[in-house]
Amino acid sequence: MATKACHYGVIQLPAFRTGRFKIGETMPTYSIASVLHMSDDTGDINGDPIEALRSVAASGYSEVELIAEGVGWEDGPPDSAPFREALESTGLYPHTIHAPFRSINLASFDEGERKESVAQVAAAMRFHAEVGGRTIIIHPSGSPISPDEPLYTLENVGEATERAHRSISELLRVGEETGVRMALENLVAKTGFEARPLETMQELRSFIAGLPEEYVGICHDIGHTRLRKLDVANETRIASDRLYALHIQDGSSDEDDHLPPGHGVIDFDSFGQALDDIGFDGAWTMEVLATNHPGTVEDVAIELATIRDRWIAEGIRNVR
Repeated sequence: MATKACHYGVIQLPAFRTGRFKIGETMPTYSIASVLHMSDDTGDINGDPIEALRSVAASGYSEVELIAEGVGWEDGPPDSAPFREALESTGLYPHTIHAPFRSINLASFDEGERKESVAQVAAAMRFHAEVGGRTIIIHPSGSPISPDEPLYTLENVGEATERAHRSISELLRVGEETGVRMALENLVAKTGFEARPLETMQELRSFIAGLPEEYVGICHDIGHTRLRKLDVANETRIASDRLYALHIQDGSSDEDDHLPPGHGVIDFDSFGQALDDIGFDGAWTMEVLATNHPGTVEDVAIELATIRDRWIAEGIRNVR
């Protein structure tokens, strides 16, 4: 494994693997979001994060996406030592961590809320560095925290985007300090929003154009792209060399379903080809929940492991 020096010591980096598997080529290393094993039937994140890591490892994964929400994160980052010990004992590499998102808004019109949001994400970045992680997944905008704060409209979305840019620019210093990269996730407008900052890959590319590519990139959540009724393969090609991470999921409703591939309408044949075309070498994360699945968490984990093994052998393709 390669290494990277940072403020907290040496981060171990995997030999990144690119493209669809062919003879003579390396294979992608799939990751899974630990939130699958931490969420209940309603989507509340109340499970034990350490036990979740053991469940991820038991499913045959070598990489995991942590989440800075739920048990232990109520008052800021938990002690990183138990996480380091669990990661070492399971052999898991914490490639990514999902930043806090339920109580923050980096694009807030309230300056106090914006600064507090920056502080929470910065703390998660430092935690991720302490456990040897590489990339943090960030929602560049969130829902209004204060009841007095306006919803996003066509008139104010530009100002909100500028405030988000200020927040990411401030977090850049933390990235340089810790060695943790920021992957900004494409989002979708919620009920009541006329618009939302940074919903498309082109908007994200323009947003990060002046920021250093070694510290700021994109996380493509393909379920969010589906909800925007955009072509997943085309959006992947637009993200191109600034694509740090994937959130792989599927769905067919008007909600963010987070179902396993094959349970929705996404064309994984064309998505896999697009990843080949751009030579993607980042985090291949399955961000799937059991909330909208007919089975249990264990059923979902088994199904994802089967898909993962098939994709490793044959490349990303439709599961039907």
